Amino acid sequence: MDWSTKHFAGWIAAASLLAAGGVSSTIAGEQASVPHEVNTFIVNHCVACHGEDLQEGDLRLDNLPADFASSTTAAKWVEVMDRLNLGEMPPAGEPEPDVNELRAVASWVAAGLRQAEKQAISTGGRVLMRRMNRDEYIHTIQDLLRVEFLPSEDPKALLPPDGTAEGFDKVSAALMLDPSLLDNYFTLAQKIADKAIVDGPPPFETETMRVDFGPDSDARAVQKLTEDLRTIVREDDIAMMGQSVNMRWELQYPDTGRRIPVEGKYRVRFRAAGDPGKSGEPIRMRVEQQHPVESMALEEEFVIDATPDDPQVYETVVTRDPKSGHWKIEFLNGRELGVLNAVYWHAFREGRDAGKEGDLATVMRLQARKKLEGGHDGSSIDPVWVDPSDLPKLYLDWFEVSGPLYDQWPPKSHEMLLFKGDGEAGDVGYVREILTRFMPWAYRRPVKSEEVEPFVRLVEAEFQQGASFNEGLRLGVAAILTSPAFLYLYESDGAEASEGPRSLTDVELASRLSYFLWSSMPDHELFQMAMSGKLSDPQTLASQVNRMLSDEKAERFIDGFASQWLRTKEFDKFVPDEKLYSEYSPALGEAMKRESLEFFRQVLTDDRPVHEFIDSDWTMLNEALAEHYGIPGVEGEEFRMVELPADSKRGGLLGMAGVAMWGSDGNRTKPVSRAVYVREVLFNDPPDPPPPNAGEIEPNIEGENLTIRERLVQHQQIESCAACHRGLDPYGIAMENFNVIGQWREKQDGEDFRRGNGPPIDVSGQLPNGQEFETFEEYKALLADQKDRLARGMAEKMLVYALGRPVEPSDRSLIDSLTNRMAANDFTLRSLIEGLVLSETFTSK
Repeated sequence: MDWSTKHFAGWIAAASLLAAGGVSSTIAGEQASVPHEVNTFIVNHCVACHGEDLQEGDLRLDNLPADFASSTTAAKWVEVMDRLNLGEMPPAGEPEPDVNELRAVASWVAAGLRQAEKQAISTGGRVLMRRMNRDEYIHTIQDLLRVEFLPSEDPKALLPPDGTAEGFDKVSAALMLDPSLLDNYFTLAQKIADKAIVDGPPPFETETMRVDFGPDSDARAVQKLTEDLRTIVREDDIAMMGQSVNMRWELQYPDTGRRIPVEGKYRVRFRAAGDPGKSGEPIRMRVEQQHPVESMALEEEFVIDATPDDPQVYETVVTRDPKSGHWKIEFLNGRELGVLNAVYWHAFREGRDAGKEGDLATVMRLQARKKLEGGHDGSSIDPVWVDPSDLPKLYLDWFEVSGPLYDQWPPKSHEMLLFKGDGEAGDVGYVREILTRFMPWAYRRPVKSEEVEPFVRLVEAEFQQGASFNEGLRLGVAAILTSPAFLYLYESDGAEASEGPRSLTDVELASRLSYFLWSSMPDHELFQMAMSGKLSDPQTLASQVNRMLSDEKAERFIDGFASQWLRTKEFDKFVPDEKLYSEYSPALGEAMKRESLEFFRQVLTDDRPVHEFIDSDWTMLNEALAEHYGIPGVEGEEFRMVELPADSKRGGLLGMAGVAMWGSDGNRTKPVSRAVYVREVLFNDPPDPPPPNAGEIEPNIEGENLTIRERLVQHQQIESCAACHRGLDPYGIAMENFNVIGQWREKQDGEDFRRGNGPPIDVSGQLPNGQEFETFEEYKALLADQKDRLARGMAEKMLVYALGRPVEPSDRSLIDSLTNRMAANDFTLRSLIEGLVLSETFTSK
């Protein structure tokens, strides 16, 4: 929730409902009477100073219009509500209002404001025309032209962030298209056309740069490595035991002097083997390449599971550019050998006593230096360094980089557009054929011949100015990609718009469905199904939903709906204090984000009940997150479904470290924020906004060592704060056993508390419905019992995302129907999606 003053002002405008003597409010022309207790409050506490006879502060309330849409009127009622919430009205000497009176007024005002706010973006239940958001635009371009964007070509660099409403970036009211943005779209369309239609051979031929390891290598990096006592040189390779290879002078492309000649994709390959030695740990190796842009720095890790008798080739494809630095190989779990131990070991390998033949002087000199520098003197020989067979070893045979890589040349986009081969300048007929084939896909509907001709004439004019065939065609394609029929999503099959609501045609339905589940245009099967008139059949439509959810493009639904619903991009909005939470790292933070998205994916894929978002006996983990949670047996970066131990406190969103971190400021936990997350995300039940300058819970006063709970209780002693907090705090206090980075705790930590010395945490409480709990487990169980409430909230969220409009009062029966459908199907996510797609609301215009 945006708790800024600006947002709050919009809500508090509903205080204009509080006029004495039978006041009424106007919302879209409808009259709503003011409850008796609100009128009584105004009469008893306001009109004496702000009535007909006296208007202190030039504010009169007895005749203030109840007009939510008027900014002038709203501003006056904002002032009234501010003064009430800050305890500045009524003034000293006047009767103090009861906290329950304040709560009744605030709740009623907030409800009216919520209705007014929704009315401002209401579409009357209709799905309005809107432009594609950034992700939809990029996905559509990729699917339409089969182009792939390199980092420097990222379309998001030219397109500003999308506006949001109702929690999503798909709502028409937030997706405007101003002239400056249209200029950006045309610039971007030109770049896309240049990439899709090419001239001549590729900009740089694919070549391979290679370094061979072993005693005969002429690479300076390898020669230096083979001289090191920590490397075993064999006939065809080397065995590293604690060393990195910096290839500063090798792997440079001819005629460029660069390690990467042009931006593109490159294949990194090497042959390697591993020997875990006494440790038994899998050999881990990392390939690095530095870059001045942090996000472009390369750190690819590999588990080397091949044996020395059977080395294997490992490879990966990475995106690089000419700014990339030298290549480096690191043996991550090798054993670093100290200088002294290396001398002893060298003597041992040659069958000599380290104290003879001049080595003793070397050892003594190194011992003295180590002591001077504060290190271990190394006077005794550690057996583990004596026998190299005990040490883990990484065997390297060769390392190579190939690129830039091309799937094909000319690219697929070029072949698709110029389907009869290259054209001749001035060949208008071929241009017409190309655009006639291309435009129905770009517009996601049949296209009439008169719609094609303006673009044909545009290309023809370029030919007359001396443009080549490809240059002219590029301008035509760019113009199509900037046209409203491409940029905007609206239901039209090319026919004249009909008056009033109607059922969508199959072609319109295909587009609505694909932008719901794939954030992109229909694929060939969906389009053909629509053109044949079969898509609107309920069984066919349900079958297509299941197919689309099983397709790899459903990942866009997860990144679109799930990431915004769960707010995963905000999990690390406050970076944990590194002194208080040294266990945290950026890699762990990324794993925290991924856990909730991977959890959503598993619920969707396995058709599991949605109440597992509240409580489950499993979660999704990789090695870093499992280690953070103290769960053994999970190795590697890949996420997988893990059954939780019987005594685990995890399971469901509320036990995830990412959610805990969202509800913190990096130093201490913020139970009010966590409570807001529970009510808004799980139940779509946002609390009333706080008053301006309400502030945060105060930090601890030195020497008091109060828990967050104790400070919240103090905060509730302020009557203007108590009303909201009593219905909010229990949801967040219940999660206090999780610290800032989601570790389980029994005592307070963070802030000025020392680990283990903080006061004990009490999470007990009572939910607004009167149900009491003593532990976090009991709290989760109470929430999990509210299945209908969770299902209803998810249905409302899904409707907004699918249709790009807010939930309207007329949607009540649909929400009831979707909730009942989920209840009849074990509350699964797929039953909700399928029910929504099959509904009359989704299939109508």
